[in-house]
Amino acid sequence: MKSILQKLLLLLVTLLMFLGTDVYAENNDMSTVESQFDFQKVATMETSATANTERLELMKNNLKYVLIIAGLYAFSLIIITVLMKMTPSHQAKDIVTAVGLVSVIFSSLILVLVVDTSDALTAPMGILGAIAGYLFGSAQRTPSAKKE
Repeated sequence: MKSILQKLLLLLVTLLMFLGTDVYAENNDMSTVESQFDFQKVATMETSATANTERLELMKNNLKYVLIIAGLYAFSLIIITVLMKMTPSHQAKDIVTAVGLVSVIFSSLILVLVVDTSDALTAPMGILGAIAGYLFGSAQRTPSAKKE
């Protein structure tokens, strides 16, 4: 079982490396444009068009990353479920803790990719940190510590 999981993970990493992102390059020759038009006007138009194109490509790449992370999240939940099924001495609390911590990790990764500014990132990260702290704290308590 361990070698199968290792092979699946290696295959997934290989696919991510080859299907990750696209890189685009553009060659701008301004010599003919300068002779026909006002240079500042053309430069302003070109800068805004280039910025829009770059922004669109960045959004496409972020979408690819989010889809890859969502696939990894589903894959890790399947692995957690299989491993917990193989060892039958787990309680519901253990399942909630494992799934909750994995969910916090992957949601914070997706949040970092989606948010544009760091100002919009602080509040959701604080909430995710509080959830993770609660889950870590409840996972490390023993039944004798709860009675005291």
